[in-house]
Amino acid sequence: MKRYQFNDVLYMKKGKTLTVEDEEKERIGIIEKADITGCEKGHVFSFTDNGGGTVLMGIKKRGIKNFLHATYVIKTERKTYTLRDKVGNSLLYFCVEGDIDGQNIRIEENWGGEIEVKVDQTHIATIKANELTFKTTILMEYNIDESSIFFAITVLMYFMFKIYKNESELIESILFD
Repeated sequence: MKRYQFNDVLYMKKGKTLTVEDEEKERIGIIEKADITGCEKGHVFSFTDNGGGTVLMGIKKRGIKNFLHATYVIKTERKTYTLRDKVGNSLLYFCVEGDIDGQNIRIEENWGGEIEVKVDQTHIATIKANELTFKTTILMEYNIDESSIFFAITVLMYFMFKIYKNESELIESILFD
């Protein structure tokens, strides 16, 4: 598997960029805060690869009906996709599913607190966050191109996971404190 890293931050401000690097410390792309109409303010991020291709991902605005289940909007220059929290699972652990160009994608938290990405039931990536060093590592299968939508979704889904963790901790504290 190929290894990529970026230095995370506690709070990402608009205008701040995070650089995704490969094992040789070469820049693969950058992550920034962004906006998508109809998505929650502050919950949208973009990944721009070295070729200039940009993918945006954000959480669709939620109301009373869908407060506990997020819908994730993914925008490319040509298409918009949606992924959703898996009903039932999302109350226990992070689990997102959907369809990207006819391929099923599933992103879920494993028992070790890492994020696994599967496309058509084939494991393509693992995201490992180190809370002490703030280094986030992505292990990606060799056949996944750095300019592909699956690469960008993997990078950006880490930020959706962080939002999920913060929200679930808040709900847990309200319910059990």
